[in-house]
Amino acid sequence: MSIELILEPFQYGFMVRAFVGTGLVSIIAAAVGTFVVLKGLAFMGDAISHTAFTGIALALILGISVYVGALFFAVLTALGVVFLTRISKVNNDTALAILFTGIFALGIVLLSGTPGFSGDLNSLLLGSVMAIQAKELMLVASVALVLGVVMALFFRRFVLVSFDPVGAEAAGFPVAFFQGMLLIIIAVAIVVSIQAVGVVLVVALLITPAATASLITKRLKILVLLSSAFGLLSSFLGLYISYFYGAPPGATVVLVATALFGLILGIQKLRGA
Repeated sequence: MSIELILEPFQYGFMVRAFVGTGLVSIIAAAVGTFVVLKGLAFMGDAISHTAFTGIALALILGISVYVGALFFAVLTALGVVFLTRISKVNNDTALAILFTGIFALGIVLLSGTPGFSGDLNSLLLGSVMAIQAKELMLVASVALVLGVVMALFFRRFVLVSFDPVGAEAAGFPVAFFQGMLLIIIAVAIVVSIQAVGVVLVVALLITPAATASLITKRLKILVLLSSAFGLLSSFLGLYISYFYGAPPGATVVLVATALFGLILGIQKLRGA
């Protein structure tokens, strides 16, 4: 492939914004996704992304920012799980299922009586990264920076509450607070990723790059870095394929991430054989 062909997509402002936006989202989502994969919280990520749908529906009805609505319900779900497991005897999955189905059902009821939002809703369900504007790009960059700083500052604490919550609580560590903070970070990462791949596929940005990295290393810090690298590679390759072949960008990014997982897994199986 010639250098002119490689640089061709960057002639257009919307493609530059798409590459930058999707790259930022992929890096932070994959880094946060490391904890989602290691703690088996894939269902949590999927549930939060679907409850964000209700926030989007309500925001469209009220005429406010869809990100505000999505973030409100995503954080509500994340904190609700911690609250329910604390005040009742139900486990995490049960609490999550109660909140997930209830909030998602609310979104369906809201939309059933409010026709006329199919265009906006389709772009948010399936992603519209090619339409990202400069102000949205600044928002994504700001959120990614804040999440990155928080992850770096509290990394050891997140590891502690994730892998030894009983011991941490016995030692007087504020486990519930940091568990809640980690779930809020996951919720925020999901919401800012909606622009890139939509509600339906957003959980793939959390799960697949981190799962691919986990095939290579078990060292947590390297795992986070590798996960972000796979996320970035998936986003760039996906957008290139989308540009040259006219494929849906969000779905193509996810397909590339899935293909990378299959490739690494296949190589490992061949080496093992």
